Amino acid sequence: MLQLRRITDRVAQTGQAATDQVAEHLAVAGKRGNEAAKSAYGYVMNHPKSATAVVLGTALAAGLWWLAQRNGGYNAVRKQVLQRVRGARSRLPQNAGDAIE
Repeated sequence: MLQLRRITDRVAQTGQAATDQVAEHLAVAGKRGNEAAKSAYGYVMNHPKSATAVVLGTALAAGLWWLAQRNGGYNAVRKQVLQRVRGARSRLPQNAGDAIE
């Protein structure tokens, strides 16, 4: 019975050590993310053209995202494009390849 107690204590200590280590890594990652955001904000505030580019790029990405979602999501749009591309080969005339040579 005493051995079982030692094993459970060891498992609990290992689990606690792992939890502490994960918490430390998350704190470091959070600080790095905060520093990166502050650096990007400082750069954008000092360079108005880059701020405009960020806003326009974000708007473009949001518009494309909305368009894809409106048409059934990414996979649906991808399947439509693949069908269209694969179907284009069958619409070519039979002697189209001869003209290239």
